[in-house]
Amino acid sequence: MASKSRQQGSVADRGDSAAIFGHGASYHRQGRLDAAAECYLTVLAANPTHYEALNLLGVLRAQTGDFVEADKLLRQAIAAGPASGPAYNNLGMVLNLAHQHEAAIAPLQRAIVIDPKDPLARNALGIALKSLGKNMPAAASFEYAVALRPDYVEAISNLGSVLHETGRSEEAIELLKKALRLDPAFTQAYLNLGVVLRDWGRLDEAMASFRRVLATAPDSVPALRHLGSLHMEMGRFDEATLCYERALAIEPGNATVLHELMQTRRITADDPYLGSLERLAATASSLPVSDQIRLHFAIGKACSDLGQNERAFDHLVAGNALRRRQVDYAEAEVLGLFERIQSIFSDEFVGARRGLGDPSEQPVFILGMMRSGSTLVEQILASHPDVVAAGERPDLNLAYQTIRRPIPSTALYPESVTSFTAVQFRALGTEYLRRLKSRTQTAAATRITDKMPANFSSIGLIHLALPNARIIHTVRDPVATCLSCFSKLFAEDQPFTYDLGELGRYYRAYERLMDHWRTVLPEGTILDVRYDELVVDFPTQVRRIVDFCGLSWSDSCLTFHETVRPVRTASQRQIRQPIYQTSLSPWRPDDTKLRPLLEGLGMVMNTAATGTANVGTYGSQAHQPFRDATDDTHLVGSGRAE
Repeated sequence: MASKSRQQGSVADRGDSAAIFGHGASYHRQGRLDAAAECYLTVLAANPTHYEALNLLGVLRAQTGDFVEADKLLRQAIAAGPASGPAYNNLGMVLNLAHQHEAAIAPLQRAIVIDPKDPLARNALGIALKSLGKNMPAAASFEYAVALRPDYVEAISNLGSVLHETGRSEEAIELLKKALRLDPAFTQAYLNLGVVLRDWGRLDEAMASFRRVLATAPDSVPALRHLGSLHMEMGRFDEATLCYERALAIEPGNATVLHELMQTRRITADDPYLGSLERLAATASSLPVSDQIRLHFAIGKACSDLGQNERAFDHLVAGNALRRRQVDYAEAEVLGLFERIQSIFSDEFVGARRGLGDPSEQPVFILGMMRSGSTLVEQILASHPDVVAAGERPDLNLAYQTIRRPIPSTALYPESVTSFTAVQFRALGTEYLRRLKSRTQTAAATRITDKMPANFSSIGLIHLALPNARIIHTVRDPVATCLSCFSKLFAEDQPFTYDLGELGRYYRAYERLMDHWRTVLPEGTILDVRYDELVVDFPTQVRRIVDFCGLSWSDSCLTFHETVRPVRTASQRQIRQPIYQTSLSPWRPDDTKLRPLLEGLGMVMNTAATGTANVGTYGSQAHQPFRDATDDTHLVGSGRAE
């Protein structure tokens, strides 16, 4: 280091800032960051407003992980050269790296105004938008970047990833393969491809993709995380644990990995990672909010396993409160959603269109509130030799988007359905079946289950598009269901679950909608399966489910826990165990702490300041069954929990 200083000093003695900056840029390109920083600082000592030195030193600080200093330097560069797009672009990229995606948008948009043909800014803007869940505008930004630079592998890979998020998985796979043809060493494309293949049900290929990343980059924590999650899905909990432990050896303070590791087993007092959780908790306020959230949920799970229920609930309250501030859930804006569905799908409307859809008997929809026993029912049916379980599929939503295209883009669901012709109702059922079969690769199965909880709000449309489909509705005690939702950090955003009052009101709206479906649909269309009855009288209830699906009896349905198949929900461990009745009486906080939930559920009256008693408003957009192509604010959630 001393020799480098002497060499630098000889340049500085010449007083040639341009030469010094040139040496710094050269060192920077070579990866000699200390030498480059010394050059830039020398230039800035002589000229504190030197734009190029401020800009590149900001980039360098970001490369070494000092995002605060990078942010400051890049803002100084912008002040020194406000018409220069690169500094705006670099600031946006730094904010992305620091997980400040909302703040990244303005400087990136400014960079694009300065240079509309800058593919780097378009790609970085896409990253910010995707991180905020704005997938459709993110896709447009990535597409623009690729149009500007057709061989831009990072943008191609990012486009593939976001297209998968919007349901265009087949296109996503082709794009990711294209990125890998352009750059076979680009590990991020392998990582993104593994995620798409996993969601597509091609688990062996997904595992090979993650392992390809690790062969090139053995310290890739994201690859280890995804591989661990895939092992969890397959019920290989020991292998999952090894992956997470490898990841923690690389990044001991990774809150995401610690959270996922806590899900692999029941925590005991001698668990070696309890200490890691406690040490990380001591510094929680200095962590990014997303890490604080995961930490609270991880500690909550550990405390619950240890019987420290009050402490567990306190952490869940804290974690949910932080998460609620992150999500966009305007309850008032969607107050009438379920009521609109009930208004459109009247007895007259449904009766006039009954029997128009595809007559297939293959689909079995398992739906209801999350955490109500739907995974258990799916596992029971998946154990039958004539049934294939497809898991939680977005295919109904995607089929609807395909069929509705001739309808004006201003027509939203459910009003858009009033324009459907008989041909379109049948086409909707046929398109749904095509997608379902292509994903499961099981066209010959007698029954195929679709366990998307959100489909409870689409039962009327399901009946019209697929009049012979079986619909199984799982029901559990309202308080137990809501508390179970409150205890999970969902992989797919479920914004109504992070506030007890909103959660209770959502549950009431769901109950009212289910009551409506029972009124307007023929008797026997929906089979209610109550979790407590299933647990207490298991053989009888299983026969009832099998009979409803029109299947012959199979004893394998009683030994569901022995069935080996991928399971992606938060019940990954439970459904691989026999039925246990302790689940019927889980611990619950006292009614004082639960008051917002109980009021939302209508179990406790909420007296307003005026003295008028009411049970609050209700309604939710979180499970809107369809996202219209022109509106990215209504995203279907799968209910999967991380």
